[in-house]
Amino acid sequence: MKVLRITDSNDVTPGGTPGRPALVARALEARFGEPVEMVVKSVWPNERMPAIIGKWLDDERPDVVWLGINRFWFNYPSVPLRLRRKLGPLGDRLARLGLGAAANPVIGPSRAFRLARSLLLRTVGGDYHFEPEEILPRIEASIRRILRQEGVVLAVWGPFGRSRWSVTRAQAAAEQRRQAVVVAALERLARDLHFAYAGAGAPLYLSHETPELAPDGFHFGVSYEAESGERHAAFLIQAIEAERGAVTRPA
Repeated sequence: MKVLRITDSNDVTPGGTPGRPALVARALEARFGEPVEMVVKSVWPNERMPAIIGKWLDDERPDVVWLGINRFWFNYPSVPLRLRRKLGPLGDRLARLGLGAAANPVIGPSRAFRLARSLLLRTVGGDYHFEPEEILPRIEASIRRILRQEGVVLAVWGPFGRSRWSVTRAQAAAEQRRQAVVVAALERLARDLHFAYAGAGAPLYLSHETPELAPDGFHFGVSYEAESGERHAAFLIQAIEAERGAVTRPA
């Protein structure tokens, strides 16, 4: 069985949880009694997204597509992005400095850096990379392209919202509203096109479901790998069995 895992680069960044696909592959092998090849691709939801996914489908010919919807795309308030859009060339230079500091393994995880980001979000503010209305047609076009692939099982995962990125009440309200719009649209699409979908209409941090984070305060910590891997595997197993019919492991 070949599984094409389509995700955001933040989901496979060192310090986050890059081991999840391997954990899921082992769980699928145990459940279905066959080797599982996990191919991981990183996507960005611009206008090229459906075509890029279509090429991966042609190249890889997967049996299962596991598509992750990352709320970073539409719900992360970025100070560097705000500076770049508001200040032109000067903002672009400042943005590069900010992004470089965030990526630095010493500066990025530091308490001082996180406090500085919080202060800037309260004063300068942050811009979102995309609006929900921008990404939803691209996601839908990608999903329709996947479903045209004969015999493929599609499972779409997210967003959930286990970590809070906003620092003001207005930002938090916007974050919750934007996630609700995306999840409602994906739920309607799943009902209409008949594919497996799991997401949360309200961020899970509202119910205090906040796992341990990596030192950078952004990615999930290593202790989260096993727990999230189990959830993802159970979801994929359910999606595959719903499409193929219940399968029992050979004796």
